[in-house]
Amino acid sequence: MDNLPPWISNNLRSSRSLKAWFRCWLASWVALIIMLPDPSLKQLGNAGFFAFLASFMVPANLPVQLFVFALGTLVLGLLLGWALGAAGMKAALTARNQLVLRQSLQQEAQSAAGLANPDALFMLDIFNGKFLDTASSVVYGVFLGFGCFIFALIRSYMPKLMIMSIYGTIALDVFCSYGPLFPFTEYTLVNSLLISVACYIAIGAVLIILVFPETVNHATLVATSGLITKLKSIVDIQQQILTATPEDLVEGAPLPGKLQVLRLGSLMQIQQMIGSLHFIGVEFSWGKWNADDVKSLQEPLTVAVNRAAALNSFVKLAGHRLAREPDSNTSAQTSSASDASDDVEAWQGDTRLLRQLRERHRTDEASYAVRMRDVLPTIEEATAELRGACSAGLGATVVVLDGINMRRWARGGAHESAQQLADLDAALDRLKTALAQFKTSKRLHLLRPFEAVMEAAPTAHGGLPLRSLYVSFVFAANIIVLADAIVKLMDLVQMTASKRTKNRLWAPGGLRQIAKALTSRGDATDQAAAAAGEDNVPEPDEEVKAEEKPYKLDPDSRPPTNFAQRFANRIHQVYKWTKTPEATFCFRYVIVSVALYIPAVARSSARLYYVEKGLWALIMAQLTLNVYASDQMYNYFTRIIGSFLGCVLGMLGWYIGSAKGKGNPYGIAAVNAVFLLPLVFLRLFAPPQYLGGVLLFGATFALVIGFSWIDGHLVIAENPGVGWDIAWKRFVTVMIGCAASFIIMMFPPKSGRKAVRLRNAATMSTLSYLYSDIMAAWISSGASQKGNNAELLPRLRHKFLGLAQQIQAVKMQTMVAKWEGSLRGAWPCDEYLKLAGVQADMMSSLALLAGSLSQVDPEMRVAFLHRTLVVNPNFIADVMGTFSIVAQALRTGEPIPQAFHQNLLDRLHYHGSVGRQTFRSEKETNESLRAMHMEQVSKYEYVFYATSICAVFQVIEGMNELRTITARLVGEVPLEGFARWREEYERTHEMK
Repeated sequence: MDNLPPWISNNLRSSRSLKAWFRCWLASWVALIIMLPDPSLKQLGNAGFFAFLASFMVPANLPVQLFVFALGTLVLGLLLGWALGAAGMKAALTARNQLVLRQSLQQEAQSAAGLANPDALFMLDIFNGKFLDTASSVVYGVFLGFGCFIFALIRSYMPKLMIMSIYGTIALDVFCSYGPLFPFTEYTLVNSLLISVACYIAIGAVLIILVFPETVNHATLVATSGLITKLKSIVDIQQQILTATPEDLVEGAPLPGKLQVLRLGSLMQIQQMIGSLHFIGVEFSWGKWNADDVKSLQEPLTVAVNRAAALNSFVKLAGHRLAREPDSNTSAQTSSASDASDDVEAWQGDTRLLRQLRERHRTDEASYAVRMRDVLPTIEEATAELRGACSAGLGATVVVLDGINMRRWARGGAHESAQQLADLDAALDRLKTALAQFKTSKRLHLLRPFEAVMEAAPTAHGGLPLRSLYVSFVFAANIIVLADAIVKLMDLVQMTASKRTKNRLWAPGGLRQIAKALTSRGDATDQAAAAAGEDNVPEPDEEVKAEEKPYKLDPDSRPPTNFAQRFANRIHQVYKWTKTPEATFCFRYVIVSVALYIPAVARSSARLYYVEKGLWALIMAQLTLNVYASDQMYNYFTRIIGSFLGCVLGMLGWYIGSAKGKGNPYGIAAVNAVFLLPLVFLRLFAPPQYLGGVLLFGATFALVIGFSWIDGHLVIAENPGVGWDIAWKRFVTVMIGCAASFIIMMFPPKSGRKAVRLRNAATMSTLSYLYSDIMAAWISSGASQKGNNAELLPRLRHKFLGLAQQIQAVKMQTMVAKWEGSLRGAWPCDEYLKLAGVQADMMSSLALLAGSLSQVDPEMRVAFLHRTLVVNPNFIADVMGTFSIVAQALRTGEPIPQAFHQNLLDRLHYHGSVGRQTFRSEKETNESLRAMHMEQVSKYEYVFYATSICAVFQVIEGMNELRTITARLVGEVPLEGFARWREEYERTHEMK
């Protein structure tokens, strides 16, 4: 099992996953065999495989509230499609030529007179298209186009309502494709769909309630325990990092990759948990904790996840340092507050000054034995007790939560619960003691390797080799703030568990909670969006627009001042919208739908369209159409493979179960019971990028089995066959739909590659706003002589979580964009992946900066404000300018001027040298400098101050790399002789 992919092995080991698998398998199997007992009931027979399709779209693996909500969106889509179709039918019948209609009906009555079964002839003539009317067909086409436009808007702007969009479109397709054939009202055309959904709702609800039932309360606590276990793994893996070799920490090595996976997993899991909490207050649940108790865990867990994610910053710093020792290419600062600049790796185009500083500091580090490899054992020893206490505390918390969650119906167990709570109290006391000892004494152990450095006079270039000390402080600061977050989490769990000692029935929280849940969206709808191949992550452009809106002006006109100008402005906005990818998608959706609708209302093809289920080609064209070409090409690959495998498995299921006959209900039921096991497992646990193919895999399997059974047992207008005949025809309709959507995609194609570039520009702008917010909070403390640590980070916390989700979406979209092909030349996918990776690292550095500043005493922030080069106003302007220029270059695709190829670290040295007299008095002696430095670095707050400096320099490093990558992507405008002149200028002014 260890050789299997993690998404398979992990779920096979999880009892909860196995229970959900069994429940969903049973629901799908029961839904599919509805059609078997009484084949004379056509509506029930159709409902069999339609109910199976519903079970695949919304599997019964959710708590009952989420399940009902997800099915509610499905039913709402059906009702909307039904309403539009019924309105279209009424309008189309009104538009018919009534005189011609009466004549046609009289002729039909005369032709059927004397026949044994005149109704059969009448129905045959209907499906042969004898009663088609041009005016009526046009009206249906108009309603189809309008309805598809509405559902396409929902799909493009609200991907989480994908289920509603899909089923609404299907209901509308049925009405508008088959409605024109009838010369009278037939509002029950979608009865099969409605009956199937009703059947599946009943099946799913019964099974969810009776077979391994689960409430949102229980599911959320399970997810919480899993998240805390992941946090414990992040803490435990730090031991391996602190004892690693240089080769183990280089970028791309397994150990940093494992930490990165845990980090991303925890960030995504906390987002999912927050989404499920909307429904926790609308249920009856039995247990010790109520909805508010579980909700109260959200805030401390979010804090802990953010702070655990910041541990990745130390790995980046230490990995860069270790990988370059003893020939480390790093840099230094002239003041004590900027020694961490040496952690920035050498970039192409560095000045002679930076290269000299790196070389000198490398020599000093080697002479004092304070390289990174020399101080790692000290970090490991100093933090061992605190790390062990954090791990033990998280483990004890998981045990308590699992005990509360898993013994809801068990009798007794009071002694075991009391023992678990006592263990939690002991672990909490141990953690508080270890944290207090580290803050007061053990953190000073980190200074031991640097005692000789502190006693020495500053070097000739004005600095001390304290780079590794700053990196040590980064780890110390991270583990301190993480321990603080764990203490708060454990305190809350301990307090709540002590208060809630008995199981009881908890009622919903009232109508307000129910309304709030109904207006939110759960994980089930997220899965549907992924299954349809849509990106369900909010566009980062929305965040950027929200930041810019108060300040953004239209350079071409002033704001409207009267009704006429406001009306014209609205028209202009609509015109601009028509050029967006979303608008183009909606127009394509309408065009392809109407184009494939025409054969259904043409007399020459109406019979073929009905007999061969041409509706499936229309539905497939709509499903495979995407906003961007890259998404569409990738979805072709997954869905065509899924359709092919579904045809093969469907034929196997049919012929094994029925041999050469028309189908044995017992054989079909037994075969489906076996074949559905892997199908349902894939539907539940396959990665999101494969869900589109998996969904079509199951749908095609159901269609082959279902149509084979119906065509073999029910009297219908035409019989397309069973087994092989059904399979190849269904596959052909899939290919027709794919071909139609491919053709419409090309007029004109909307490049997913361009979307990747624009998304990177948007996330870069969001990073710049986060940087400006944090720096504004820092410098405002100097202006007001006070600061509010409690409000510095919480207001940014959700922004960090949202940005992490968006950057991960950019990475996924980058991988999908490769499917557009390379007709115009190879696409630099690796460069864009690096771009997203650098932004993720910068986001972690900004989170580290915000967290560190929130721990620094306001008075100390003020004291260091004028001595810290990273808050030099000129340097802040340089950083914000670089953010803006690089983001704008990506947004427009315009090249960057070569003269702008500057290292921000060099700019920092420049601003420091210009204002050096401001920061250091000429009368200060080496002795006073040493005394001041020793006093500063021994302070507790200095750990966080040094960490904030390191974080800023990591942002600088990322900014330099972003500029370099962007220049490789968009190009550079050369400045003749600039490189030679810069080299000559630096040689003339090089530091002596």
